[in-house]
Amino acid sequence: MNKERAITYSLLSHIRNTGTIAKGPIDIFIPLIKRTLSKMNKEGVFKGESLLEIKKASDELYQIDFPIPVLKKILEEICKEINTEETKHFILYKDGAFSINQYSFTDYDDIVDLQTTEITELEELFNNFCETSELKIKNSESIFKFIEKNKFTLSKYISHSKESNGQNYTAEAQFVDFFKKIPQIYERIKSIYIGSIIAGYIEYNSEGAKREIILLLDTNFIVGLIDLNTPESTHTCRTLIKIAKQQDFKIRILIDTIEETKNLLQAKADYFDKSFLQKKVNQEDVYNACDRRKINKTDLERIADNLEQTINDFKINVLHSTDKLKKEAKFTEVYQIFKKVRRSEKSALHDSTAILYITKQRKKRIKDFDKVNAWFVNNSASVQGDSIFLKNGYQPETIKAGDLLNILWLSNPQVNESIKSDDLADIGLTSVISSTLNKNLPKSQIIRELDDNIHKYAKEEISDTDVIRVATRITNNQLKNIEELNQLAIDDKTEFVRRLEEEAKKQKQIEESRIEKLEKIFKSISIRTDELEKTKNEFKEKSKNIDTILKEKDNKETHLENRLLEEQNRNREILRDNWYSIKVREWRRKTWIEFSILLILMFVGILYIFYQSNWNFDNSITLFKELKGNVIFSSILSIILFILNFLTLKTLYSKYRSYSNIVNFKKDLKVPENMRELKKAST
Repeated sequence: MNKERAITYSLLSHIRNTGTIAKGPIDIFIPLIKRTLSKMNKEGVFKGESLLEIKKASDELYQIDFPIPVLKKILEEICKEINTEETKHFILYKDGAFSINQYSFTDYDDIVDLQTTEITELEELFNNFCETSELKIKNSESIFKFIEKNKFTLSKYISHSKESNGQNYTAEAQFVDFFKKIPQIYERIKSIYIGSIIAGYIEYNSEGAKREIILLLDTNFIVGLIDLNTPESTHTCRTLIKIAKQQDFKIRILIDTIEETKNLLQAKADYFDKSFLQKKVNQEDVYNACDRRKINKTDLERIADNLEQTINDFKINVLHSTDKLKKEAKFTEVYQIFKKVRRSEKSALHDSTAILYITKQRKKRIKDFDKVNAWFVNNSASVQGDSIFLKNGYQPETIKAGDLLNILWLSNPQVNESIKSDDLADIGLTSVISSTLNKNLPKSQIIRELDDNIHKYAKEEISDTDVIRVATRITNNQLKNIEELNQLAIDDKTEFVRRLEEEAKKQKQIEESRIEKLEKIFKSISIRTDELEKTKNEFKEKSKNIDTILKEKDNKETHLENRLLEEQNRNREILRDNWYSIKVREWRRKTWIEFSILLILMFVGILYIFYQSNWNFDNSITLFKELKGNVIFSSILSIILFILNFLTLKTLYSKYRSYSNIVNFKKDLKVPENMRELKKAST
């Protein structure tokens, strides 16, 4: 993806967040096509023979593909909106020809200019991040392709797209993960992500028909549901369960899945006291969640023992009779494939049984997403929902929970209201970060062996801080020869310790260099850097206990986030005050208009009396007295004087002198989203 498409995504996100123009799925694209028509008109295009001319201009301007049927609908809406009986600014003929007459649309030009600057800064920031992190990239625009990565996954479901946007995004994943705690940067990233999902509207034409849908939950979904994965993963699973119940989906689980989950948790409990490296390498690992939740071995065993009751509490229907299904699954092609890629035949049988169940529920192969009535739902970043089973454009049996949420968000207004854009962005970005970093991780057995070797041969010589740095290099794919390192532990303990220290030192240097380099960048985009100075000290402390280090780091990040939010809120306060001033002026102006009309009426009346009296003052007085005796004239005069004295003047006084009245007026105003005060993180 190039920068133009990133800018388009940011613009789409902005349009949606304003929430004032979109009534239907395609309405959000109307401003984009208006800008296209405006630019074509300014460049001397007044007519055309085909919609393809508008499509070509739009595709080039926004770097997204506008299908002709969707473009036609948008243009028809524009005709209704901008044309009047007196002037036809845009005419669309039945044969696809069109004419443009003196049409200008500049509403979003300032926003686009600002977003262009922000996108350029984001690209420069990514370049500097890579330079300080031993990361080599071929194209700095790859950061934008990474952010829109989920869009390509969704396209395979909703439009049968086979387009790919690349393979290895380790550097990009590290970049986004690093800046998740810096709101001013992360908000830009989330804006691009949300815009990329919104762009799916032009690909997805949902039928909106109500149908019975079955969701069969996988083991890793249950692990996420009970908060033994990442926090974002838990939020994803619980949100999907909530929405599924709202939509009357049938939520089911195989008894074998419960058993597999219990065995997984018990195995983790058995190895609990020997794990340290694993929880730092893989964000999705159960040990990582235990560390986050302060769960010990006994707690984990208790969770495993009570799993069936927990499943029941979530009101998930358990399928107990699976023996016949498992026997049949053993003779399927899917089982033979799974035996080659799963860790055990038991695991392969479980997955192939679930796939067979979904196949039977569907009864036939289905091409359109909207017609699918059953899904096998997983929640592992390492599992590809459209993997080996997506053939000839038919829908796969499996889907990731995050992908399903994204598509439901696109297609269903009720779901749209249930999931906030920020939550959707956090879910999607966290998932794509995890899948990218986990993709190149060594096998869990090799990492476990390294964990054992560190405990056996290097526990006394290597600090916990250095072990975390080694784990970071493994996660970032900078330390690759883990098997060689494990062999070294057996052959030469001293050299093993030296290699670990060397890797930790490399990571320490990267972190120090990164902070120093990025600090200069932060200054250029008005980010305060006081906390970055304090963060440097973290890398100079060698002997602190790891728990103390992590706690201090969390406090610093929260403090930094609050400082950045304070600056954002100051900027928003300035925008808000200016906006309030404009609204108050408009509010007062209405009363001044009323006051002026009354004065004009009185002035016209006085002129009329003078005119009837041949411009003689004494005669005018006499005529006025005679008119005053007239009931109608007297009533009209009384009403005007009453409105002028007791309503208009009193209203003017209250709008200028009554502080409480002005405050109440401001309270009733709905402040735009981009001007509202942001809440601080708790310290």
